[in-house]
Amino acid sequence: MLLAVFIGGCVGGLARYELTTSWTTPVRAFPWATLVINISGALALAVLVVLLSDALPPTTYVRPLLGSGFCGAWTTFSSITAGADQLIAHGAAGTGAAYVLASAVGGLGAAGLGLVLTRALVRRGRSGHNEEVA
Repeated sequence: MLLAVFIGGCVGGLARYELTTSWTTPVRAFPWATLVINISGALALAVLVVLLSDALPPTTYVRPLLGSGFCGAWTTFSSITAGADQLIAHGAAGTGAAYVLASAVGGLGAAGLGLVLTRALVRRGRSGHNEEVA
């Protein structure tokens, strides 16, 4: 299980590194790359949780690999405070506040959307499968 978390973490961290180095942010600018990473990670984790609990057969390694490993390394929620602090320190307090708010609302919204939509799709798939069998 530790190996699964390690492998997922390496891949997620590398992917995050590649995106943030190719989509750089000037000192006082809104950190769009980090926001996109965090929101997409919240969405991906929500989808994964529903699929693993409601749709896919039980597995030992997928959740640690993709959830704790990949999504844990892909997302950078711990950097929200550091990013906001850097913006405030460079005189962009409004941008820092907007970044914190967008991160919180966007992350929660993406997670909620992922849970609701994936659960609806799983239910629809089950009911469609049951109709075909009957």
